[in-house]
Amino acid sequence: MLNPRREISKKLNGLVEYYLQNYRKMMILPIILVIFFGGAVGVYYFMHGEAINEGISLAGGVSITISTNASVSPVSIASSVGKTLGQPVTVTVTHPPFSTAVSGYTVTAGKNVNATVLTSAVASALGIPINSKNSSINFVSATLGQSQLYSSIILLGVAFILVAIVSLFYFRSKWQAFSNVVSIISDVINIVGVMDLLGIKFGTASIAGILMIMGYSADRNIILATNILKRGEASMKYRLVHTIKTSMTMDAAAIVTFLVLFLGTSNSTIQGIAIVLLIGVIFDDFTVWILNGSTQLYGLGYKEEPVPVST
Repeated sequence: MLNPRREISKKLNGLVEYYLQNYRKMMILPIILVIFFGGAVGVYYFMHGEAINEGISLAGGVSITISTNASVSPVSIASSVGKTLGQPVTVTVTHPPFSTAVSGYTVTAGKNVNATVLTSAVASALGIPINSKNSSINFVSATLGQSQLYSSIILLGVAFILVAIVSLFYFRSKWQAFSNVVSIISDVINIVGVMDLLGIKFGTASIAGILMIMGYSADRNIILATNILKRGEASMKYRLVHTIKTSMTMDAAAIVTFLVLFLGTSNSTIQGIAIVLLIGVIFDDFTVWILNGSTQLYGLGYKEEPVPVST
């Protein structure tokens, strides 16, 4: 009878052996990902004049949220309201927690849209009267949105500097501090690139999610670096297998938590944070293990162990 834990340990051992023998070659994979998604950000900037797909909280605009059980196609609503306003709009269907039933719609338009005209257009598209009891309107000025964006960029810069300082202080290694920061920057580039490609709006909630994934990634990077640089009581293979097991547990707990956050609420802010965290956790495995881990092994001058030849 197969022992699942033994089988998993066996596969992990084989994976780490392959990694230690090929870590220099494997560095190309996360580099390709960063170049690809960095290029996607560049293309988006060339086409739209901005590096990110700014949502209402950054670009400014107006949105109206209607509470109703009426079942209307979001595409139909977007087409009807967009035709009336003369500009594209986005429509989001809201659901009660852990349910697929419709509880309402959120219609978001760009800047310079009159709230009264938007309300009238949405009422016509849904075929129901809209008043203050079943709806709410949210305004964000473009100036305020851009101010929030610039403040967030400064905040992200400060966070990167602090991560580098902590890494340098703990490990006394410029190479490790550099590797840690590059790994986290790669995460951010990959997240923004995916959001641009998928047309996911980037708002203040997304910035909060990026700050959280930076902390998550820094934690994993430090765990990995500690096992590579500071623990010499066992072989490198043993240390990496031990670290992978810890990392897999963190990943499983994080993904389940973030999925519950995303699927279990209709709150757009929480969903915005959760989607960034989900994307970040997926790419963090590449940047932490293949990019950061390989960079640290290279800095140590670690030489790939030859594959034992059976006779």
